[in-house]
Amino acid sequence: MAQTATPTQTMADLALTAEVRAAVQTFAAALADTPEWQTFEDAAIAFKHDRAAQEAVRVFQEKQRSLQMMQQLGMLEQKELNELDRLRDAMMDQPRVRAYVDAQNELTLLCQAAAKELSEAIGLDFASACAPGCC
Repeated sequence: MAQTATPTQTMADLALTAEVRAAVQTFAAALADTPEWQTFEDAAIAFKHDRAAQEAVRVFQEKQRSLQMMQQLGMLEQKELNELDRLRDAMMDQPRVRAYVDAQNELTLLCQAAAKELSEAIGLDFASACAPGCC
């Protein structure tokens, strides 16, 4: 008789224990109290309310999207690459864009360090174990 594979659980199927939920809440509160989180949050709010910064990002992303296929095929001309570089520089010259990107990078480093500590504590690469996909 052939065996049927049992379906894998989805996140909706999983019920976190009260202990795990409490640990998650404690970790979230500790993360929210870090200077990196506070700086990121402040930078995100300032960025959101800066029209010039928003416009610089919009213009760069629009140009980047319009050239994406040609870039993937290696068909961009130097003038197009130069224009994209100019727009990227203009975007990054916006103080609130720069502050947001820097704060995001610092928060990412903090989260990576926390994931490393968690990985060492459980003996498993935490980030990889949580990523979608196989193996």
